[in-house]
Amino acid sequence: LAAPLRPGLSPYYVEFACWERQMREIRRCYRAQYLQKLAEVTEIERAREMELHQRELEERRRRKQAHLQRIGEDMKRRAILKDRQRVEAKVNEAVEMARRSKIKRRRLYWLRRMETLSRLIASSGNLDDALAAIPADLFEAGSRSIAASASGESMMSSGVGGSSSSSTGVLLSRNVSIPFLLRQLGGAKGYPQQRSRRLPHVDNVQREIKESSYDILPEDEPRFEPEPADAPSARERAAQLYGVFTEEEKLALLEQKIDMLKRKMEEDEKVGKLDQITQRLHDELEATRIVARDEGPAQAAGKATARAARGADPAGLP
Repeated sequence: LAAPLRPGLSPYYVEFACWERQMREIRRCYRAQYLQKLAEVTEIERAREMELHQRELEERRRRKQAHLQRIGEDMKRRAILKDRQRVEAKVNEAVEMARRSKIKRRRLYWLRRMETLSRLIASSGNLDDALAAIPADLFEAGSRSIAASASGESMMSSGVGGSSSSSTGVLLSRNVSIPFLLRQLGGAKGYPQQRSRRLPHVDNVQREIKESSYDILPEDEPRFEPEPADAPSARERAAQLYGVFTEEEKLALLEQKIDMLKRKMEEDEKVGKLDQITQRLHDELEATRIVARDEGPAQAAGKATARAARGADPAGLP
């Protein structure tokens, strides 16, 4: 380093000016290197952000396609279930019609049997006709009648046919099944369950697993609750909350938020934690404060100059 010693200048000042020029050149070199490095880092970060954005779009497209496929599979499953229910309803209807036809035939046979037996059973309505049809020789010999009655009782006790009949064919007694008679007369509520009349149940494990896979899992639900339709937007909400603040109050609030973020970053740094969101928010608020302090007066002066050049506004304008 060397500089000429001119008249009127002290050696100290000459050396100071020389070092000042050298430091200025060094700062210019450092600034150029910094700007070059900043451009490289910015380009790398821009490429990374673009890659992340493309990856997120691809992931959203894949999830949407999977969701549409699940909806399509669900519609197919519902169609298959509805068709199967329709087929089962037709099968059940056919089985029920066959069962009702069988019940109707049984009732018709029972009514015909009751009509036939009504002519053989001695009752208060046909007692005279039944007694008149008995031969007179049975009443003349008591012993013979007693013997006939005794032989009839012995036949009843032996259980041959479960009944005995006189010479006229009148049915005097009969062994009756009470549950079957109640079922015939309508006393029973329904018929017993029979295996031959049940619809077979088919265990299809693969179908059950496939149907259970159509359920909506918790990770498929929306991450955030939907905002109400009449709710204000974020910009309108900010205007409602901070619209009444003056410029000084806004700057003070900005300073408070920056201090809060700084304290949080210091606490995270102590525990070895790095929060990118907090760092990015701090940088954005810091840039906002710099713009508000440096460019705010210049903008206000420019607006005042433009207003003076434009002239006073007409009366009635806001």
